[in-house]
Amino acid sequence: MQHRTLSLIAIPATAGAMAIAVPSLAATGAGPTAHAARTRSCNAVIVISHGRRIRACLLRGPRGFTGFPGPKGATGKTGATGKTGKTGKTGATARQGAEGKQGPEGKQGPAGTARAYGVVQPTSPSAANLIAGQTANITSVSEPTPGTYCVIPAAGINPSSYPPVVSQEISYSSAGPGVVAVNAQHPHCPTGFEVDTYATTSTTPTTTATGYAFTIVVP
Repeated sequence: MQHRTLSLIAIPATAGAMAIAVPSLAATGAGPTAHAARTRSCNAVIVISHGRRIRACLLRGPRGFTGFPGPKGATGKTGATGKTGKTGKTGATARQGAEGKQGPEGKQGPAGTARAYGVVQPTSPSAANLIAGQTANITSVSEPTPGTYCVIPAAGINPSSYPPVVSQEISYSSAGPGVVAVNAQHPHCPTGFEVDTYATTSTTPTTTATGYAFTIVVP
């Protein structure tokens, strides 16, 4: 079998375009105008076939199918961070409101005081007295039994309505520290406050003991 070699050589740009005739599909009646319509220009090339140089025309073929999309490209580098913008101006400080006027001073209330108060000093196992200058609204004091004292308040102070507050007073005591207590039911003092004193060294703390001075306040 004889092999043929076909070579295509492009004509230089100065060769220009080449006009070719396209056969008419009409059977008859083709005039000069119809012949011109069937003639179009194309890019001409030189074809070497069997040692002969033949001038041929390259016609554009149909458009091929669109190829598949290529692979996704690599992500580009992150751009440089932009410059920090200028700091805005500080807003105006709000004005402080004016201080209000001081209100008028209120009326002075009545002087506070206890209904009665006093210092009781034992003088013997059966007697006691009140310290003058440190006693008010207490009329008298007695010691019916050692360590039991009946303190009589001024008129209008009911021992059943106003329980007193008592504590030991050491400077007028003839004994060491002891225990001073109020007996609110005052069984030994029907008309006054009853105060009982006890020795802290006593083996029988329910037994009263004399010699312990005390203060008494009736709120």
